Parts: sequence; C-alpha cells; structure tokens
Amino acid sequence: MKWRFRRAPLLLALLLAVPAAAGAQEGASGPAWSREDGVQAVPFAALLRHREELRLSREQVARLQAVGRALEERNRPLRQQLRRQREAYVAQRRAQVRRLSAEQRRDTLRRLHEERARGGELPPEMRAVVERMRSNTRRAMAEAQQVLSDEQKRRARALVRERRAEAERARDRRREARPRGDG
Repeated sequence: MKWRFRRAPLLLALLLAVPAAAGAQEGASGPAWSREDGVQAVPFAALLRHREELRLSREQVARLQAVGRALEERNRPLRQQLRRQREAYVAQRRAQVRRLSAEQRRDTLRRLHEERARGGELPPEMRAVVERMRSNTRRAMAEAQQVLSDEQKRRARALVRERRAEAERARDRRREARPRGDG
C-alpha cells in the first residue's frame, strides 16, 4: 500500500499527459496517427510503415520524412517543456498528498484514480503546451495530405479505422481481464 501512496500522483500525471499527447495526433485536417503505446510519435511513421500498401513513391516518402522531421523539431522543445511542467506538477502533488491524513490520502487517491479513468484534466499551463503541439501536428498533417493522392488518402483513412478498431478491442480485452474489486 505504501507504494501506491507514493506513486499514484506520479502515475496520474503521466497518465494524464499521455492521452493529451496521443490526442495531439488528431486534427481537423486529417486522420490520427500515434504509436500503440499512446505516446506522440511522428504522425508519418504509420504512413511510412504502410508505404507499399499505400504505394508511396520515393519522392513521397522523402517529402513525408521531411515533414515528420520538421514536426519533430517544432515539438521537441514543447515536449521538453511539458516534461518539466509534469515533473513540477508531480512534485507538488506528492507534497500535497504527504501532508494528508491516511483517510484523506485514501480518499484523494481514489478520486485521482477515478479522474484518471475518465481521462482527467491537465493543468492549464500543460494544456497550453499540448495545444501548441496539436496545432503543429495539424499543420504537418495538412502538409502530409498534400503529398498523398486521393486514393492514398482514402486507404490511409481505412488503415486508421482498422487500427482504432484493433486498439479498442485490445482496450476492451484489458478491461475485461482487470480484476474487479469491491470499490
């Protein structure tokens, strides 16, 4: 139990940041691309993994790689800033939790766990950084879509739908396998 009290705020902060970063892959201009672990990846990695299936030319691959590198360069300092903010947030939360009585700590950790299960809410300063990353990603995805033909875009969207369905099935299996407590 002692481990849970010490690690829960850290896990909360990490888990709150992950969905936001994963959400940074989605934009109005195109499909979402992220690694299976939910951490923001270069959105074009999925396109490049399926280059044969999408019938990407060498020129298209080179252009997508260039767009991906530019996105990585724009988002790297933002990820570093987000990491620093997350570390400060975690330290602050740990200090708050340490000052609580055992009963208050238990209630607080239960509430934090419930918030995490609902997707939680990032602190405003972290949300601003994540939104900048999302904006960068939307712009990069718009650039990437200009590289693809209409047929390639259609196939890429189908791949995203397949991938989302697979991820949803895996998430459901994990939920079903999770032991259920009395509350």
